[in-house]
Amino acid sequence: MSVYTKEDISAVLHTAELLNKKGSGQKINVSEFCLEAGISRKNAYKHKNNINVSVDSLEDKVRELENEKEQIEHKLVLAENRAREADLYWQCRCILVELNRDYKKNGPGRTKRRLELIETYNKIGDSLGFEPLSCWE
Repeated sequence: MSVYTKEDISAVLHTAELLNKKGSGQKINVSEFCLEAGISRKNAYKHKNNINVSVDSLEDKVRELENEKEQIEHKLVLAENRAREADLYWQCRCILVELNRDYKKNGPGRTKRRLELIETYNKIGDSLGFEPLSCWE
């Protein structure tokens, strides 16, 4: 008794046809598949004819899956960009907190640390479209 359904057998046979039609270097050995599935080639082709899945429908399914893959990849790129942008916003927020601490600790004068923080904030903020900080006084 085969562990494969009629649909599995039909799909393998149609895939073999599709690969042959496209001239693919990959081939499915139908005889080996049938031996592994525990069915005769004749019985396998009977299933293929009964299911009647066309090569065109398989090609349509492949195109549909490729389009879905492209959409998912596009969404992934957008999500990665948003995550990077959120990280930059967080870095700017942390810098402003540090500037505030420095101001409270050292008063309104310019400190080396404060100038470094402002320079870093301006580099990050430029990519986010923020107005640059000139000094913290």
